[in-house]
Amino acid sequence: MCYSAMVNMHVKELGLTYKARVQIDMFEDLFRERLAASASAVNNPRPLEAAFLEKPKSAPEMRIAKSIREFQARERKALAAEIKAQSKRLAAAEKALAGKVTKKAQNDQRIATSKIEKAEFRLGLLESGKISESDSRIWPGSYAPLIVETEGERSVRPFRYLLRPFGQSAAFDRKFEGSYNARRDRLEEVFWWKSVYGKRHGILPIHAFFEHVKVKGKNVVLRFEPKAFTEMAVPCIWDRNEAEDFTLHSFALITDDPNPEVAAAGHDRTPVVMRPKYIDLWLGAAAKDLAEYAVVFDDKQPTYFEHEVAA
Repeated sequence: MCYSAMVNMHVKELGLTYKARVQIDMFEDLFRERLAASASAVNNPRPLEAAFLEKPKSAPEMRIAKSIREFQARERKALAAEIKAQSKRLAAAEKALAGKVTKKAQNDQRIATSKIEKAEFRLGLLESGKISESDSRIWPGSYAPLIVETEGERSVRPFRYLLRPFGQSAAFDRKFEGSYNARRDRLEEVFWWKSVYGKRHGILPIHAFFEHVKVKGKNVVLRFEPKAFTEMAVPCIWDRNEAEDFTLHSFALITDDPNPEVAAAGHDRTPVVMRPKYIDLWLGAAAKDLAEYAVVFDDKQPTYFEHEVAA
């Protein structure tokens, strides 16, 4: 399964490409929720922040930018406090080791050093404002812009990459932690897939995907990307969940049997790459018979995936 993907986070660009309205109120709700919650509650990739920090014009865009800046300021403060606390821990461990070598002091030294390095790296990124290509990667639990269509209107909205069905609590995420990918051959079998298949469809625009494979007995992460083009339209299914205080919109991307070159590299699934001519059919989700959607999977965009060990 695709456990990570490199996503096009340029929200306004996606709106133009797919002739979709950017659902600005939903992005505002998302960033507001993150500001009100813990840092781990809402995982927004940095390029998604950058999309709203760059030249905000409307009042909602300005409010979003303000929420992002406030969150980043809070994060910088927390990281500085972490560095200070771990520096004290490191100093105490080194002092103890100077007198007598103990396992506890060695562990404290190792853990403190690691935490300081991670916090300093994160703080450096925040202060520099630089964004690398890898910042556009999402993992299960990350948010990404999805193109959807509701009541005849196409829009770009923020969705979490890990589908939680309507009416389910957060416990579902832990019990069914693989619900970020949906096998095309099980869309009509698994209850949380079949409840939205044919009703709630979306498209995730990605540049590459990443997989764990075994190479000479060792676990290696490979990056797969198309040889002939730069962006893939991957069909997804999504749901809306209001079981808790925050309205959660979440999705799963659809995978199929692997392309031969992906299988040869050691993996058994590949995200479906949709032909542009089927976008209207897929997003409209108005077919009277689910069999009408089979063409999306059976007549996929011809794609050859090159791969390399991920940096």
